[in-house]
Amino acid sequence: MLRSFRLLVLALAVLFVAVPAATAADLAEGTIRGAVTDGSGGALPGVAVTATSIDGRVLATAVTDATGAYEFAALPVGQLRLTFQLDGFADGEASVAVQPDAVAVIGRRLELAPVTETVVVVGKATDSEPAASQTPPPQVMPVPVHDRDSVCGPAKPGAMPESFGTIASRRETARSLYATDDELVIDGGRLEGLEVGQNVVVRRLFRATDAAGAVVSGEHTSGLIQIVAAHEHVSTAVVVYACDELMKGDFLATFRPEPLRTPDPVGIPAYEAAARIIYADAGQMLGAPRRLMVIDRGIDHGIHVGQRLTLFRRRRGATKPSVIGDAVVVAVRADSATIRIEGVSDAIVPGDWAAPQQPARGRATVASGAGKFD
Repeated sequence: MLRSFRLLVLALAVLFVAVPAATAADLAEGTIRGAVTDGSGGALPGVAVTATSIDGRVLATAVTDATGAYEFAALPVGQLRLTFQLDGFADGEASVAVQPDAVAVIGRRLELAPVTETVVVVGKATDSEPAASQTPPPQVMPVPVHDRDSVCGPAKPGAMPESFGTIASRRETARSLYATDDELVIDGGRLEGLEVGQNVVVRRLFRATDAAGAVVSGEHTSGLIQIVAAHEHVSTAVVVYACDELMKGDFLATFRPEPLRTPDPVGIPAYEAAARIIYADAGQMLGAPRRLMVIDRGIDHGIHVGQRLTLFRRRRGATKPSVIGDAVVVAVRADSATIRIEGVSDAIVPGDWAAPQQPARGRATVASGAGKFD
């Protein structure tokens, strides 16, 4: 009986000593820190560092900071595996033994991942389907050779802007902007005056500030299209070319191209018949070489395509105009014209003047009403 009691006491003593020791070992933790660099030794931020146990369990993750540094502050004691990953670099790894209350410093250098190329060889398969099974693209008829500036430039809109319809959408896509060769669906057809083979310009109105500072409407041309199918109130068109961006809602108007031509010979500016520059094109405030602007005189005032203009400013008290550039008329309407700036000595702004140049010998008669230079 006494012997049994002594054995029980001994067993309990061993139990009380062993349990706390095992618990302390299980709760022991260590730290791992380090830095990741590239092949040249430079710091690598953004590297994903993962700590896993020997059996593959993820214990912790970190991402290197701007200096390439990382740290795991509370890892269980034992053998661990670190992996390092960053797009464009080969993966790295390291094994480390975590000691209780100790810091292990593990650095790693990652090399650039090898570059691989994929070569795709395209050839005609002997058993391919005949081309006749595919829907051929619409055929666009040749467009007369013309000066694109006469189409793509800004203009002063008429009292009632004409329209054969508007762009509704692009076929087979939800994209809202259109480019050359795109097929468009038009809200407008034969009953609105459209027919197959007809070329029409695509326009939209924009807001501009004129010489007096008032907000007015300008007319911007965004491209040229050709009708390839026409029904009563709907048509299909193909974009011949885009001046910039064609958009849903742009309206269609008559195509009146001007042929490519040599500008008139340089002449003498008729300052007393000068036109006022109203505004530049959509999104533009100033005139510079090759830019297009609108003046407030046209056919009714003797202005014609190809005519040269002297650009100038009127300064109070000056006896002579201050010449700031020259331009050429590229398109003309009854009471306005579009001009292309050829050269400048200063930025051209709304409110500047454009004097039509007349032949050096025997000036032609010009329309009156502009007032003399003062």
